[in-house]
Formats: sequence, C-alpha cells, structure tokens
Amino acid sequence: MTVGRRGTARCAGLATVLLLAGCAHHHRGKPEAPQPTAPPAAEPQPPAGSAAGQTVPEPGSDGRFETINSHIGTEEALWHVRAALNVAALSCGGRPGGAAIVARYNALLTQRKAVFATAYASETVRSGGSALDQHMTRLYNFFAQPPAQVSFCRAAAEVSEQAAAQPANGLPQFAPGALDKLEAPILDYYRAYASYRRDLAAWQAGRRTAPPPTQLAARIVTPRETAVAAVVAAHVDTGASWRIQLGAFTGKPAAEAAWTRARGRLPSLAAYHPHYEDVPHSPLVRLQVGAADDKAGALRLCATAAAGGFDCLPVPRS
Repeated sequence: MTVGRRGTARCAGLATVLLLAGCAHHHRGKPEAPQPTAPPAAEPQPPAGSAAGQTVPEPGSDGRFETINSHIGTEEALWHVRAALNVAALSCGGRPGGAAIVARYNALLTQRKAVFATAYASETVRSGGSALDQHMTRLYNFFAQPPAQVSFCRAAAEVSEQAAAQPANGLPQFAPGALDKLEAPILDYYRAYASYRRDLAAWQAGRRTAPPPTQLAARIVTPRETAVAAVVAAHVDTGASWRIQLGAFTGKPAAEAAWTRARGRLPSLAAYHPHYEDVPHSPLVRLQVGAADDKAGALRLCATAAAGGFDCLPVPRS
C-alpha cells in the first residue's frame, strides 16, 4: 500500500515536470516582437538656401580661403571697401538699415572723391584694360552672393557708419579692417558650404553606394542650368534698361568665340541673342545678354550667374 502511494506520487511528480517542461518549451518558441529600426539619415542640404554643386572655393590646408581680397595693399583695400559698399547700397536698401547705407555711401562718394581716386589708381596698377573689367566683375560678384546677403548687409551698415566718421587721410588705414568685416559673412558661408560638402560625402559613404548617374548630374548640372536660366529669363527686347555683361574680349571674333563656348557649356543659352558692344577708343568688345529693370536687379542676376560659374557685370543698356 505504501509502495503504491509512492509510485503514484512519483508518477504525479513526473507528470508535473513534463507539463512544466512542455510549457517552458512552448514559451521559448514564441517569436519576439521586431525591434524598431532607426529611420535613415536625411541627405544633408546646402546652407542658407544655396544650391548643390555651386561654385564655392575650398579652404586651403591652413583652413583659410583665398579670395579676391587676399594679398592686397591698403589703397586697394579701400577700393574694395568702396565696391562692397556699392553692392550694399544697391542690394540692402530694402533691409533694416539699408536707407542709411545708401545715404552714407553717397556722402562718401562726394566727400572722399580724391582719396577714392587714389585708391582706384592703385587698383589699376595690378589690372588694366579687359583684366580690370574682369577683376571688377569678380569683385562685385563676391560681395553680392545671395546666401550671405543678410549678414553682409548688417556688416555693411556697421562699416558704412564707421567709414563716415573717418577723416579722409585715415581711410586707407581703416580699410583693411573694414574689408575683413565686410568679407566675414561670405567666408562664413564658404565654411558652411565646405561643412555641407563633408557631410554629404559622409552621408553618401554611409549608404555604401554612389548616387545614380542621373541624380549626380542633377546635383552638378541642374543648378548651373537654373542659374543661367534666371539670368537670361527676360528677353533682350523687353525694353529693360540694364543688361548682364559676361566679359570683354579683344575683337568681335574673340567675343563671338566666347559666346560659342558659353552655349557649348549650356545649350539653353542658344535661345537668346547676344549683344556685342564696342568699347570706345579700345579694341575690346563687350558680350552682353539678358535684361533687368534696374541696376539692383541686374546685380542680383549677376550674383546668380556667378553662382553658376560665370563672370558677370551689370551694365546699363545703351
């Protein structure tokens, strides 16, 4: 009788163990809920509303940018300050402090005419003829870059106020520091764009695949096509009073060859007619396209053209 009870107890215990084992096995076999995955990182975007593939210089090994304002003397620096304030007077008028910039700039032109003439003479020593034309084109384009305009206008307001307080003989010494202030917003933009390029390269490397050729072409070609389309969007026969000058060349054949090269780079230009204008008392011929209602509009179009890789200068329609 005792033996039977023990046997029964052992059987019951074994059944319990088997039941628990079965339950444990069933629990281990239950599929686990999938772990959420992090969404893919978004593609980095160019800073300040600029375009991908834009023509922006790379910093040197020391992290500095070589610009049109590098390695110049005090007299040239003063002329560059004048050019920067000219850009500000044209493009910052509608921003806070813009009216004051215009008034101060116009007063400087009247009251400091002699010192600016000396500065201009120094500028022409380095560049003359068509080279000076191209140099001034690049200088205006440098300060007119749209992504930096908000900060540039603030800097121009400060510099114009300080310049107005300088005696005439103090302007050349004032100019280098003032030029640094005026250039700083553009350099900040360049640094931001360099950072964007690094981030984009890292993002592309993280994907482990190169962008499809069509996407790559869109990054590099489309912004330039868009830039030039904006420059020549207005037909040359609309009666607008300003044009865009793409260069000055020695003789009409050279200007025509330059136009052919430009159309080769951007076939969309074929829809527009160039204007060739002789420079009085000079063998140079200017190449002009597009139209704008005023100089400020022409300057904005030039900045867009510069972003597309073209030299440009706003000129009144003769």
